[in-house]
Amino acid sequence: MTTDSTRSIGGTVLGKEFVGVYVETLENNGNGNNGDEMLPRPLFSIKTMKDAIGFLVAWPRSHVSSLLYYRFFILYF
Repeated sequence: MTTDSTRSIGGTVLGKEFVGVYVETLENNGNGNNGDEMLPRPLFSIKTMKDAIGFLVAWPRSHVSSLLYYRFFILYF
């Protein structure tokens, strides 16, 4: 994860409203969450959560909760 507001991901600077997160896996795929949810900032051909696995993407800072001293993160849709 990066909170550096000057960092660019896919040619767009994160700014103060976004952070960069690495999507390792998707959990809680039940209850209608199947990974087809659109990313807030699509990145080239990476448009959905399922596409984002294995990539660093921009995510709204207001939808990130940190656990265990910033080692793990929970993203909220």
